[in-house]
Amino acid sequence: MSRRSRFAALVALLLVVAAPVLAVGPNEPDSPDTITFHEDVEPILQRSCQGCHRPEGVAYGGMKAPMALTTYEETRPWARSIARQVEAKEMPPWFASDDTHGQFTNERILTAEEIDTIVGWSKTGARRGDPANAPEPIEWPTGWLIGEPDLVLDLAEPFWVDDDVKDLNISLKAVMITEEMLPEPRWIQAIEFRPGSDVVHHVVGSRVATETETPGASGLLGGIAPGTEPFYLPDGAGRLLMPGTQLYFSMHYNKEPGEGTGVWDRSQMAFKFHPKDAKIDRVAKWEGVGNSDFEIPPGHENWVIGASKVFEYPTTIYGYLPHSHLRGLDARYTAYYPDGTEEVLLDVPAYDWNWQTNYIYKEPKDLPAGTRVDVLMTYVNTEERNEQTVLELDTTRAVQFGGPTTDEMMIGFIDYSEDRGADLVTEAEGAAANATPAAGGGQ
Repeated sequence: MSRRSRFAALVALLLVVAAPVLAVGPNEPDSPDTITFHEDVEPILQRSCQGCHRPEGVAYGGMKAPMALTTYEETRPWARSIARQVEAKEMPPWFASDDTHGQFTNERILTAEEIDTIVGWSKTGARRGDPANAPEPIEWPTGWLIGEPDLVLDLAEPFWVDDDVKDLNISLKAVMITEEMLPEPRWIQAIEFRPGSDVVHHVVGSRVATETETPGASGLLGGIAPGTEPFYLPDGAGRLLMPGTQLYFSMHYNKEPGEGTGVWDRSQMAFKFHPKDAKIDRVAKWEGVGNSDFEIPPGHENWVIGASKVFEYPTTIYGYLPHSHLRGLDARYTAYYPDGTEEVLLDVPAYDWNWQTNYIYKEPKDLPAGTRVDVLMTYVNTEERNEQTVLELDTTRAVQFGGPTTDEMMIGFIDYSEDRGADLVTEAEGAAANATPAAGGGQ
């Protein structure tokens, strides 16, 4: 089963579980205090649901929901099911704790009042209301979420994913950036990845400017997995892209093997650049704070794995992306400051592999020099967990780091920049010249 098929099946299961009772009452004349779709519910759906629940176009992580919720006719049959999902806080999908409420620009939550509105609408007949009072329909992008890109790169060659493939991790070259495509160095403001087939589970982009591929983590550009939104950087921060740079796609393909399941893939990455005259004073990096040296015992319900990074310079953080596989339960980023105090930066108490959400600050987070950031993730390797997942897990074996989704990973990605007081262009050019493709690990 492909990642989009699994996503559609998951959401469909959540929603159609109430199918026998989806019917709602007749549309009787409205009273002044009646909760109606156009006046009350549609604005909530526009703000918090239609990013995925719309008929066409792309959505977060390249996914689409199995039903649209942009019109009354589309929404009314699902009224009771929607009410149940929002009341249980299973939709919209957002996994950070309430401690960081309001800090992230892509936060997808409903207020208590909004939940009451949707539940009340369902219980009182799911009335239409007056279409004249409806909000203006949102013109959702049918192309790239970042808008019209300045540069789009495909895989250098279409890649065939064979019938017998279940999990495949491989680094593939992108089309080489020529001077005709990019006449001069440009600072990247936004990056978006687009899967080229339904069997793509993740893409990570990295750069290398020469044939001598010297390791350099600063070469990571960003990535996409189910539920991940495009990467944006604020004014003054960017990643430098040079003419002549070779970009790589670190691909993870995941599907059910079998005759006739093979597909061609030609995934893409797109870039929006800062204006040429923009003042850039921060070089942004995307790095993982991770641990690959672990073993989760069979039958264990609460195995904690950690990793740390000390930021030697004053640092500005733009966002996070915690990543584990099917046994991952939760994730937490904690800052330990030089003065002895500590602060939880991000707590994800219910990590969901089906929704690998990135958390993007509204206002970047500043850390003083010498701050240590610990990332802790908890894993479960029990038969009960096996029953909860869409893939069969062997819970009788010890689990180690590995690319396949039935193995595990522990990576806390951080998007950040350091204030080193160095010449930024020189530093960025050096990072671009010394970077290698990301390891072909599963996402």
